[in-house]
Amino acid sequence: MKRRIATAVAMAVAFAAVASVAPVAAQDSKPRIAVLEFKNKADNQWWYSGGAEAAQDVFVTELVKSGRFRVVEREQLAALMEEKNLALSGDVDPSTAVKAGKLLGVKYLLTGAVTEYGAQETGAHGAYRVGFSAGKKTFTAAMNARIIDTDTGEIVWADEARGEDANFKLSIAGFGGGVENDTRMFDKVMKPVIQQLTASIKAADL
Repeated sequence: MKRRIATAVAMAVAFAAVASVAPVAAQDSKPRIAVLEFKNKADNQWWYSGGAEAAQDVFVTELVKSGRFRVVEREQLAALMEEKNLALSGDVDPSTAVKAGKLLGVKYLLTGAVTEYGAQETGAHGAYRVGFSAGKKTFTAAMNARIIDTDTGEIVWADEARGEDANFKLSIAGFGGGVENDTRMFDKVMKPVIQQLTASIKAADL
């Protein structure tokens, strides 16, 4: 009887040990990826004052949520690149990607460019005494991205996405309605574009 109890206890302990190790093993089996700063090809000054970092952070968050990768945080990546004396963003050639992958300890590099980011206004104005104006502001964002395998320098995934959001404003004799400049345009337009690209990455065979 004592032998049976001892055996049962030993099996329970062994099962618990395996169960505790399994999540760690599953985590370790995920490829490690770093998101580089996206190059700005849209000639938008806002991108240089926080847009690039915001896009990196959203990409990191979405990739973590996908459950496919171990993702290097933006601040950690910046510290690693400074330590290794690396300057990476936008277009990365295969040889540089292989070298960077070894130095950073990542399997994949995610890079790309913002190709469109801005607003366009259209509208109409009435006579002076009527005093009305009506207009629409359309904000557009577009981005292309690709993933480079740092073992081979090969581009293993590439895609592009585009999004837009339009606001309508009507003003009569100085009394207006509608929406003024929306300070949350990044969340409304760029973030969905990044989410589209992340969904494409998740569906890819990497």
